[in-house]
Formats: sequence, structure tokens, C-alpha cells
Amino acid sequence: MDTLVSESKWMRTRGVAVMDMAVAMLIDSSRAVGHRGGYLECAHHVEEAFGQEFDTSHFLVTDQADAVLARAEEVCDNLSLLVMELVTEALKNDDWCARLKSILDPLETVELSDEEEAADEDGNGDGDGDGDGYE
Repeated sequence: MDTLVSESKWMRTRGVAVMDMAVAMLIDSSRAVGHRGGYLECAHHVEEAFGQEFDTSHFLVTDQADAVLARAEEVCDNLSLLVMELVTEALKNDDWCARLKSILDPLETVELSDEEEAADEDGNGDGDGDGDGYE
């Protein structure tokens, strides 16, 4: 669980989570526009077949779907990842390798002190050595 927490924090601090949300918004809005287009095309065929107007006002996807898709495309087109900017800057320096390691390595992990390790030698996490799991 600690790895998951540290990796999600790493992604949030470097812009990866923003990219994930932008791509999800693009996928959802393009799907809505596609459904709307298909529904309206089907309604047109029904109108032609029956010779009367088909009511599309109850369709859940509004004509604003195109505008939502356009906004999502604009966000994706102008998306920049902080981590890529950091990598680009690191490569401009003589110590680029050390700088890349500091950017790409996972966050620091907390290590137990000798005292904390000795307190938990029985392996059940309560530190009393009797193995029952209770202090």
C-alpha cells in the first residue's frame, strides 16, 4: 500500500494525474458526440421510412456535446507534463544523470530504526514478543 501511495503522490506532483483526467475527458466527450451523431442519423432514417418527424428532444446528449469535445481537445493539445519539463532542464546540465535519478526515483521510504525493528522481532506487530498480536 505504501508503494501505491508514494507512486500516486509522485504522479500527482509531476502532472501525470492531470494528463490522465484530460485523456478521460476527451474519451468521454468524443464518445458522447459519436452517440449523438449515431442517434440523430438513426432518427433521420426513421423519419424517411415513416414520412414523419421523429422527436429527438428527449435524447440525453445535447447539442453542446460538440463544444465539450472541442474544449477537451484544446486541453489535450495544450497539455504539458511537469516531469517532461524537469527532464528537459536536467539534460541541460553536466550532472544530468544525478538530476534524472532525483526526478525519476520513487519518493523516499521510511526505514525502521534498530529499536523499532527489535520491538517487532516476534513478527506480529505488537512488539511484546509473545506472538499473540496483542500488547
